Amino acid sequence: MAAESTDRRLGQVALPRVDVRLVAGLALVLVSVVGGLTLWRQAQITTPVVVAARAIDPGDVIQPDDLAVSPARLSGSLASLAVPGAEIAAVAGHTATGPIHAGELVVRPDLGDGPVIGPGELAVTIAVDDDSVYGRLRRGDAVAVMATTGAGQPESRTETLLERATVYAVALEASRVSLGGGGSREEEGLPTGVTLVIPREAAARVAHAVVNAELTLLLLAPDPITAGETGEAGSSDAGEGERR
Repeated sequence: MAAESTDRRLGQVALPRVDVRLVAGLALVLVSVVGGLTLWRQAQITTPVVVAARAIDPGDVIQPDDLAVSPARLSGSLASLAVPGAEIAAVAGHTATGPIHAGELVVRPDLGDGPVIGPGELAVTIAVDDDSVYGRLRRGDAVAVMATTGAGQPESRTETLLERATVYAVALEASRVSLGGGGSREEEGLPTGVTLVIPREAAARVAHAVVNAELTLLLLAPDPITAGETGEAGSSDAGEGERR
């Protein structure tokens, strides 16, 4: 009888109840932790890319010792513009289309193939305003150069300084973000200076105009046949020429 009574008491003991909300909460915490660790690991993934080992000026022919490989975390459009570290040898020999600061990411738009300065040519840099030059002027474009003297005066005149010149480099107003900046590359701004390839014999005349006149750059068609059309402008009143 005693054994039977003991068995009955054991059969009446209730099992502990499981708190479903507590279990669900613990499961959510576990999922959050796992997700956080996954994102953290992804954030630590870097890609070897080409950077400038030292400052590179617009128009410089990039040399092997101008370059280095550095790990970087890339996202968005920057990932497609960056040059992989494995392609560093292919970057050397290109010309820089704009300034590249030391430690800065080298992107594909930085790399140009021309033009070059010939034996009988020089490069001259002209400061420009946003109303004196085409806002999307790029390396290799052809321009005519007009010079205005005595601006605002009755005797003001505008004449053709160069019927045709080739754009060697364009300096833009927007700053660039280096790899350590934690951001993406800023959008390009308007030109602030344009470097032109000009004949050596025109150097003195152009230098004089840079100091004493206001210069305007007129974008030309790429076909060389159109170069002579700008010569018809000759000279005109200042009101008929575009002012820098």
